[in-house]
Amino acid sequence: MNTLVWFKRDLRIDDHQPLYQAAKAGAVLPVYIIEPDYWQQSDVSLRHWQFIAPALQQLNQQLTALGQPLLIVKGPATLVLRQLCQQFAISRVCSHEETGNLWTYQRDLAVARLLHELNIPWQQYRQFAVFRKLKDRDNWFNLADSWLKSSLAPTVTALPFLTAVQWNLAELAPSRKIDLPLCSTLQDATAANHTFDSFISTRCMHYRQHISLPVKALSSCSRLSPYISYGQLSLRQLQQHSFMALKRSTEQRKQQGLQAFFSRLRWHCHFIQKLEDEPAIEFFNMHRGFDGLREHDFNPALFQAWQSGQTGYPLIDAAMRSLLATGWLHFRARAMLVAFASYHLWLHWRPVALHLAQCFIDYEPGIHYPQIQMQAGTTGINPNRMYNPVKQSQQKDADGRFIRQWLPELRQVPDSWLHTPWLMPAALQQRYSCVIARDYPAPIVDLQQAQQQARARLSQWLQQHNKPDWQQQKQAVFVRHASRKRPATQQKIACRDQLSFDWE
Repeated sequence: MNTLVWFKRDLRIDDHQPLYQAAKAGAVLPVYIIEPDYWQQSDVSLRHWQFIAPALQQLNQQLTALGQPLLIVKGPATLVLRQLCQQFAISRVCSHEETGNLWTYQRDLAVARLLHELNIPWQQYRQFAVFRKLKDRDNWFNLADSWLKSSLAPTVTALPFLTAVQWNLAELAPSRKIDLPLCSTLQDATAANHTFDSFISTRCMHYRQHISLPVKALSSCSRLSPYISYGQLSLRQLQQHSFMALKRSTEQRKQQGLQAFFSRLRWHCHFIQKLEDEPAIEFFNMHRGFDGLREHDFNPALFQAWQSGQTGYPLIDAAMRSLLATGWLHFRARAMLVAFASYHLWLHWRPVALHLAQCFIDYEPGIHYPQIQMQAGTTGINPNRMYNPVKQSQQKDADGRFIRQWLPELRQVPDSWLHTPWLMPAALQQRYSCVIARDYPAPIVDLQQAQQQARARLSQWLQQHNKPDWQQQKQAVFVRHASRKRPATQQKIACRDQLSFDWE
């Protein structure tokens, strides 16, 4: 039996159930498809390819060592699979399930129709603790826990040679007419195991304390997100190895760091399950009662200033410029960027989400859209979190190392003025070579006024719309998406009906 194994966002050979099952039955044709239409989508950028390309080369080396190289083909998946199935007398196709954007979902439907036409079974295996056609969330925690603790798929040790392959990745590389500039990525696509080992052995000791500090997070965060997003590391394997390391450790700080990391791995699947259950949240408010809240007030000038790091608020601008330069940002800064855009600038979350998706090397749709909506306050079941960019700056980057690294125009400004440079007297602006509105932008909105206006707008919206159908929608969101260990009938919605803010 010849089996085609379709690699998508699972670029590894360890704990790879489709590859293992295919190899048990006979010859395997491992295939990766570069789909030109995918690379034209509005949430995609060539930064992602910048990471994927060396990962594919590494995967090819691993498969070649097993006996059968990776075949990389460029074209629509349906056309490529039709041709390969006929050329190599394929008896079945194996792959992992994918919870991607709407485009990949529709592509998978087209592939399913094709393989049905060809009378070729398509066997898809679970890659995360994400369950298709899940009726409700009441038993999700137990299902996830059981799957994450289940046995790993054995690593294939040999593959029968099926065919020689030749490809030039530079010639096959996708292209885009309009794209972000490539970045000097902070992460080596071929260093997944090394990055995990260094985190487990030493870097995790500061994970809990430094995860929200922009300078220290660079080394203390796990930095594993792109390897998980593109499947170079198995999430199940990560969780089991992290748990074993936690049990073996005798050092308190290491235990605390590993425990915090272990719990966040579970949150990964919790958020992807949201998009799996309701693909529409890629485009529409999770609570449809928020439709129209911000869409008609979108200000392109404010959006442009935000996406280029020119808002006049140092920590916001440093975070964005860091992201534009490296493709990575720690979680607190990601949340702060979305909240600032949503509340202070009153921008609809959808354009914000697309820009950030293109920026993040580790873009994972299933995490991205639910998190964006949570930070934008459109879920209906989470508190509104409005980060104060000055307070955050003073608390998280008190000595200004992160700000000065990414905002060279502020490098001479002393700490006492660094977080609010627009308040400097004119003489000091001249002395420190930072004239506001010339060397560095003036704030594009007044902080206090923007905060008050955001609260007033939300309060007015809730007063006008908080009717029985609003509460029914809120309950429906809770039942479908809320995290819980008990049945929804035994729980109350955690978020109060009235407007509530978590000020940070």
